Amino acid sequence: MKVHDVQAGVRTRVIRTRTSSIPRTYRLTVEPAPGSGPVGGTVEVQGSRWLFRRDPATVPLDPLVEVRRGYWDTLFTVWVTPVVDVRVTVR
Repeated sequence: MKVHDVQAGVRTRVIRTRTSSIPRTYRLTVEPAPGSGPVGGTVEVQGSRWLFRRDPATVPLDPLVEVRRGYWDTLFTVWVTPVVDVRVTVR
């Protein structure tokens, strides 16, 4: 489990893998900082691009986000850009 405190408007990498090719689902729990308002923003998912090209995907940042790393995603990165200060817990 990793915890990241992310400031509003700052694009921050929360997941980066470079060696494993075993499929896995990551769960991001996103909590707003006290008094900052509801969670919002974007999550960018970048899978491997060297063997089986996978375009980046962008999904809304919600209190619970699940992202899946596929079998060929040995190079896998997830970025979060919130609209309010948040704490992201990666499980």
